[in-house]
Amino acid sequence: MVRANATVGRHPTNDFVVDDPRVSGVHLELTRVGSRVLVHDAGSTNGTWLGPHRVRDVELVKGAELTIGDSLIRFDVDRDAVSPAPAARESFGELVGRSAVMRELFSTLERISAKELGVLIQGETGTGKEEVARAIHAQSNRAAGPFIVIDATALPEALAESLLFGHEKGAFTGAHERRIGFFEAARGGTVFIDEVGELPSTLQAKFLRVLERREITRVGGHTPLPIDVRVVSATNRDLRTAIERGKFREDLYFRLAQVRVFVPPLRQRAEDLGLLCAKLLARANSSAMIDVDALERLSTMSWPGNVRELNNVLLRASALAQDGVIRSQDVAGEGDGFRGTEGERNALDLSGRFSEAKERAIERFERAYLALLMKRCQGNLSAASREADVARHHLRDLLKKRGLYGVSLDDE
Repeated sequence: MVRANATVGRHPTNDFVVDDPRVSGVHLELTRVGSRVLVHDAGSTNGTWLGPHRVRDVELVKGAELTIGDSLIRFDVDRDAVSPAPAARESFGELVGRSAVMRELFSTLERISAKELGVLIQGETGTGKEEVARAIHAQSNRAAGPFIVIDATALPEALAESLLFGHEKGAFTGAHERRIGFFEAARGGTVFIDEVGELPSTLQAKFLRVLERREITRVGGHTPLPIDVRVVSATNRDLRTAIERGKFREDLYFRLAQVRVFVPPLRQRAEDLGLLCAKLLARANSSAMIDVDALERLSTMSWPGNVRELNNVLLRASALAQDGVIRSQDVAGEGDGFRGTEGERNALDLSGRFSEAKERAIERFERAYLALLMKRCQGNLSAASREADVARHHLRDLLKKRGLYGVSLDDE
């Protein structure tokens, strides 16, 4: 496995295809982190088995054997395999990172940016997929042209075709003048389609036709118009699973994914936190600095929201920071602790009568809010009262009611 990510499954779009009817379309994912190889079961029907144990996430050792469907896969180390040399740089466009996974990403982007290939960017929500697309555009031969962003989740189905391809005057009610669409507006540049997996099925066929013929026809028009754009797309889910379920066209996938790029989650690049914090604070025009203890605290968090979540944490912390230094107490309550206990993270209990369900929801909100408030204010009741804009006596009563009024609380 040379790349940092690879998939195994029955569908021909996998990196490693297993011809076994009991193997799912995309069965499992392999991720290389340094010298470690991690396996994640991708929601397979029959499971991934390590010996007698069904596993979802596991680290492989040399010689490990996985059973998927009726097939046995052995993990070994090919010492003759040569990984592409990671980039020496610690940035690519607005992207920063000195971790091995990020420098490997930079190396890939260096090789593909100038090529006229469709790129599919995959990664979890908040990892910075749009930043990757912008970096590709900025380093391409189209850098002087427009960069047009299309959010597939926000395309109104009734107007989607008009927004993408434009329309002629009188094409439909309200079309009082000719309008060019996103593809015409991006002439000579790049179209970035975010969350491409959300494109309606009726639009997928028309979109494929545009990519194949390199031309569009405005709604209400009859003359095809040539287009000159590069298409880069992104998704936070595996489109091959959608293909398996008949929700996404396989031929469109191959058009979009001439090159696939994986953006690593923040938890796999904790050593980049210092660079990322400096970058994000500078982007926010904040002069705040972050001290070692605060950085250490941030490095212990799991970051399900990735870089977007980190950015929000830093914005809050910089507002709380004294003397322009973000300290550990400024990020207290963030990360996993901010999400409450496991019970508090569960779905609301909406059973029973309306009044009872409402009271349970209010109690859960008040406990979570008050616990974070007092942690942020270091147990100082007066400071918490001012921040929450709640009278001290009322705040004290709420804390007592929710079992949060303890001896450690500073009442002055």
